[in-house]
Amino acid sequence: MRRGAARFAIALGVFATPVLVHAHSGGAQGGSCSGCHGSGDHNASLFTMPANLQPGDTVTVDVEIQGSGNVAGVFIGVDGGSISAISGQGMASVGSGLTHTSPRSMTGGGGGGEATFTFEWDIPGAPGATRFGVSSVVANGNGSSGGDEGDEHYLDVVYGCEPQEFFRDFDGDGHGRATQPRVFCAGAPPEGYAVAGDDCDDNRDTTYPGAVEFCNLRDDDCNDQIDDDAIPVEQYPDADGDGFYSPAERETGETFVGCVPTEGWAADPGDCAPEDETRNPGAEESCNLFDDNCDGRVDERVRPTCGVGWCRRESSTCDVAACTPGDPVDEVCNLLDDDCDGAVDENAPCDDGLSCIAGECRVPDEAPTGGSTGTGALGTGDEGGPGGTSAGGTDTDVGPSASGGGGGCSVGGSLGWLSLGLLPLLRLRRRRW
Repeated sequence: MRRGAARFAIALGVFATPVLVHAHSGGAQGGSCSGCHGSGDHNASLFTMPANLQPGDTVTVDVEIQGSGNVAGVFIGVDGGSISAISGQGMASVGSGLTHTSPRSMTGGGGGGEATFTFEWDIPGAPGATRFGVSSVVANGNGSSGGDEGDEHYLDVVYGCEPQEFFRDFDGDGHGRATQPRVFCAGAPPEGYAVAGDDCDDNRDTTYPGAVEFCNLRDDDCNDQIDDDAIPVEQYPDADGDGFYSPAERETGETFVGCVPTEGWAADPGDCAPEDETRNPGAEESCNLFDDNCDGRVDERVRPTCGVGWCRRESSTCDVAACTPGDPVDEVCNLLDDDCDGAVDENAPCDDGLSCIAGECRVPDEAPTGGSTGTGALGTGDEGGPGGTSAGGTDTDVGPSASGGGGGCSVGGSLGWLSLGLLPLLRLRRRRW
């Protein structure tokens, strides 16, 4: 790892629910490289110069990718302030963040080491916390995507205040998920977060450490024991015996106080089909033209689909034969597979002198400071500055190049993921959930 003067290290984590996109030599906006390159664990670190961050400052940021490979590419987004490319550093704005304009060689040799991506960050004007999202790929240069690693990271930083770790609290019971911390300014927890990360069921606001233990086949108080010293619960008629009662069954006025399960009675509400035991809030949705899980939607995410790219459509019934793909259109430079051939932006037209790079018609990639003299697929070249070599040519590991230069991966995405899994400041650790 490079060590410059007064650099501030930030922790890392991983995304949840990545969005798959097609690879581009000049990088692209998207959610993850894992779909094309497979997932893997490599590290990411963030450093600021200067280290003493103040609201309103403009600082230089280094994101370092460490892993086993020959080159690396990134997409970087931020949920506070703004980030911008620095001339000569091989980064460019695209969509809601920054991406590489050519892959960066991993220093250290022997198929491992690190690559550094440098840019500027304008810090918001008031004390607070900001999260950087880094989607990255480390490629090995073997002429295919095999052996490459796509990964996603969260990197948190605070400015103008003391940091404190909080935990995502989805059910609002004051206890959060231990696997999803995030750093904010110290003090009262932000909305949707809790000080403690000790909830054993963050989808149920009656289940948390210290809660009343009911006789309901659950560990309500999170002590790893079910129904210990439990008290009976009020139940309502359950005609179909699926463990859930409907509004109509509750309105009968009949009640029973006892332990779950008791035949003919239920303690959990939400049954939308009180005469059908296969349909209730605990059921799994299947394609049958019914609302199996009683969430008010029918066949969500289970209908058969057909077609690829822009042409992809969902069937009007549960029969794939009833599915009709959309009509392809001419390919344009927009990060979409418009002509439905499985490739994104291939041969997309641009004006003379421009190439389709990361979904926009741009001037072909500029070389980093000092020039780049890459040759062949993942060929090496002298970058002429700190950080050693730079990869040139077309990287067949990371997808076809619309521009004919550089290598890399389409990584990144909008910041919708910033409300998901969360990790702390000032220590490095890896998790998946």
